[in-house]
Amino acid sequence: MDYIGGMTSSSGPFRCDVAIAGGGPVGLTLALALGRRGYAVVVADGAKAGDVSRPDTRAYFISHGCWRIFRALGIEDQLLAEAEPVTQVEAEGRIGGISFIAEECSEPALGFMVNAGVLNAALARAVNAEAKVKLLAGATFTQTTLGGASAVLKLGDTEISAPLVVGCDGRNSLVRRAANIRFEGHDYDAAAISTTVKLGRPHNGVARQVFLPNGPMAVLPLKDACANLIWTEKAAVARALADLAPEDFELELAKRAGAFLPDAKLVGPRIVFPIGLYIAERFDAERVALAGDAAHVIHPLAGQGLNLGLKDVAALVDVIDEAARAGLDIGAASALSPYTTWRRGDVVATAAAMEGFARTFTSALPVRLAAGAAMAIAGMVPPARRLFAREAGGDLGELPSLMAR
Repeated sequence: MDYIGGMTSSSGPFRCDVAIAGGGPVGLTLALALGRRGYAVVVADGAKAGDVSRPDTRAYFISHGCWRIFRALGIEDQLLAEAEPVTQVEAEGRIGGISFIAEECSEPALGFMVNAGVLNAALARAVNAEAKVKLLAGATFTQTTLGGASAVLKLGDTEISAPLVVGCDGRNSLVRRAANIRFEGHDYDAAAISTTVKLGRPHNGVARQVFLPNGPMAVLPLKDACANLIWTEKAAVARALADLAPEDFELELAKRAGAFLPDAKLVGPRIVFPIGLYIAERFDAERVALAGDAAHVIHPLAGQGLNLGLKDVAALVDVIDEAARAGLDIGAASALSPYTTWRRGDVVATAAAMEGFARTFTSALPVRLAAGAAMAIAGMVPPARRLFAREAGGDLGELPSLMAR
C-alpha cells in the first residue's frame, strides 16, 4: 500500500470526517469537494499509484451541468486543453431521428468529451495538493464494520475510522454489501466495445448515435478528428469482435456502420464491458452513503453513467454540509436520508428512459420503424428538442450548489 499525505502503517487508527472507498473519478471528485469545504477525508483505492499496466482508454461525456462541478473545484482549465466540446447531438432510427444543438439550452456546448486518463490525472493532482485529503493507493479492504459512533475500514494493517464511509467502489461495491443494501436489476445479453477511431471526415463537435438491430452505436467527438466509438452487440459477438485483428475489426465496423461511419480507422485498444441495469434499494444507511456505480448501473446509451455519479457527488456534499451546519452527526441515517430522496428518483427516471430506448430499438422491425417515426416527429417540435437538450446537459430538476449556474 502506498501512503500519500503523511500517513504511515505505524500511524495507528486514522480518524477522519469521511472515508471514501474507491479512487475513480466519482470518489476523487467527492474527496476534492469535501476537502475544499474543510472536511478531513481519506480515500482508499485499490489501484497502485502510478500503475500504468492497465491504462484506462475510455472517454467520458460530461454534461455542461456536471462540468460546472469541475469549474467550481478549480480544475476546468486543466481539462479544457484536452476536452472536445459537444455542440450537437444526432440520434437516428430506421426511419428518421432527432437532432438538437447547444443553443437550444442556452449554452455554448451541451457538454465535453474528455479522455478518462486526462480526467483521472487532473483529479489526482488536485487531490494530492489538497491538505485535507489523504489518498491511500493500492489499498485492499479486509474488513468493514458499520454502526455505533463510527464506521471502521480495515485495510491490511491500517484502520480508518470515520462517522461516514462513502462507497464509490463500483458495481461490485464491498461497502454496499457490508451495509446489506440490495442491488436490484438485471444484466443484458449484450456488451459494449469502447475504442478510439480516426474519422474519415470532420466530426464538427457532433455526437452521433444510430440504433442498429442488436444495439446502439455511438460516435462521440474527441480531439484531432478522432472519436470514442461505443458499439453495443450481443455479448459473445462483442467479445469476438474485440479479439479480431485491427484490419478485420475495421472491415466488420464498415459492414455494420455503413455510411454512418465511413473510412474509420482503429487507433486505440478495445475494451469490452458488460451492460446491465442495477439500482440500489437505498443510496444511504447508518454510517454509509453510495455514489456512482456502487449505487446504480445503467445502459451506456446517451452516456449518462458518469454524469449520474457526479450528480450524486454534488447532492451528497450539500446533504453533508446541511447536516454539519445543523450540528447533526453526518453519518446518522436521519442526516443522510435526504440524499436518497434527492437522487434516487432522478436515477430511476434516467434508467427507465435508457431501458425503454434499448428495448424498443432492438425489438421487431415494425416496432423499430414506429419508434424511429415517433423520434422524427419529436425532432420537429422545438419544445421537445429543448427538453432533450436540457436533459442531455444535466440541467433539469433541483440542482446542488456545485452545479448552480
